[in-house]
Amino acid sequence: MFTKRVVSISIDGTCVRVLSASGDSVEKWDSIPFPSHFVASGGIADPTGLGRIIRDGLAERKLSGGKVVCAHSAADSVARVLRLPRVDARQLPDIVNREARRVTSGSVDSNYVHWQALPPRNGSQRVCMVVVPKRPLAVLLKTFQVAGIKPSFVDLKPMALIRAVNKRTAIIANGENTSVDMTIVVDDLPAVIRSVFIGTDMPSPDYPVDRIGDELLKSLTAYADSQRERPLPSKMPVYLTGGVGGGMAAALNVTTLTGRSIGKINPPLRCPPDLPVAEYAVNIGLILRTL
Repeated sequence: MFTKRVVSISIDGTCVRVLSASGDSVEKWDSIPFPSHFVASGGIADPTGLGRIIRDGLAERKLSGGKVVCAHSAADSVARVLRLPRVDARQLPDIVNREARRVTSGSVDSNYVHWQALPPRNGSQRVCMVVVPKRPLAVLLKTFQVAGIKPSFVDLKPMALIRAVNKRTAIIANGENTSVDMTIVVDDLPAVIRSVFIGTDMPSPDYPVDRIGDELLKSLTAYADSQRERPLPSKMPVYLTGGVGGGMAAALNVTTLTGRSIGKINPPLRCPPDLPVAEYAVNIGLILRTL
């Protein structure tokens, strides 16, 4: 039986990580470096230049065939589980759009608003809402157009990480050399999504590692303040991912600051023993969405 190859692409820090899989088995992986001036403020500054690098890098690595799936930064994106009074279903779109205006700095028209009604709980109507700015996504798609890529889908990095970690409730810290991303998922729903661009000129080599710990503490505090009725278990581990986050220095920093252990990532995908799973966790999560 012929199984079509799926190629996952994620722009992380100052490299493009690529991983291909056939069915539920990882085949190849590699990273394509690019100059730091191609990114700025958490987004792509030169879609034409970066697109050409991606195109040439995929061709050199013979990874340009098959279905392509891609990740998008969660910078300035917002995830919320809304708890509302029970209302007529026809009122929900207006209520969700009103809430989206409240939690974003721009107008609703400058964002994509995705939402899904959830089963009621304790007499309240629950809605999972994700708001994604339109402009950075348009720049990402322009980059892929230059690269000759037409993605089957584009997914937010935190959503891909949730699938890779494969836990109903989890604390995930993703660290790269230019950004850190925090995700807290509760009952398979994103309770906290936080993405911070930390720049390309570091004051010290340890700066990205330190920021992982700092931003994780902020995210845990924000969750505790907003979800007092559902605290996270004190023994719940932190799952570290990314090129910087997956290293030993980040693990030591996080355990010292939070008192939490580091969880091992075991994605439901057949991975070669030499695959750096933490580093390619976003790519793995993208592949899992296709299964």
